[in-house]
Amino acid sequence: MFKPQSGVVIRYAYLWAREYARGEESGRKTRPVCVQISFSGASRDQTALLFPVTSQIPAAGVKALQIPETEARRVRLRTPAWIIVEEWNEDNLATSDSIDDPEPLGAFSKAFVGKIREAVVAAIQSRNYRAVRR
Repeated sequence: MFKPQSGVVIRYAYLWAREYARGEESGRKTRPVCVQISFSGASRDQTALLFPVTSQIPAAGVKALQIPETEARRVRLRTPAWIIVEEWNEDNLATSDSIDDPEPLGAFSKAFVGKIREAVVAAIQSRNYRAVRR
């Protein structure tokens, strides 16, 4: 059973909000995602927010953080790479069938996880985010 921890990067079949809006139910391909925040609900299930990592330069207006080279090495990613902070999937990783490999690629430092968290909070406060519950 996979136990999520903030800052861990795994391979996951990420479902973009634009794909979900068109009626798609599963991600088209697996990609690295950052498990940023995990919490237990009333049923004691582990739910995580999963933020997509991309090697494509984000479009103008997309809220994203460029991943520093040092952080990219920690999670075995090539640079340049970005983490999108205005969009995420919510999933119970203990039972998810969207995890490609439960073995983490690595984990970001606590300092970088804090920067991600700050950017996500800013997106939530500005009400400029999209979440897809899986």
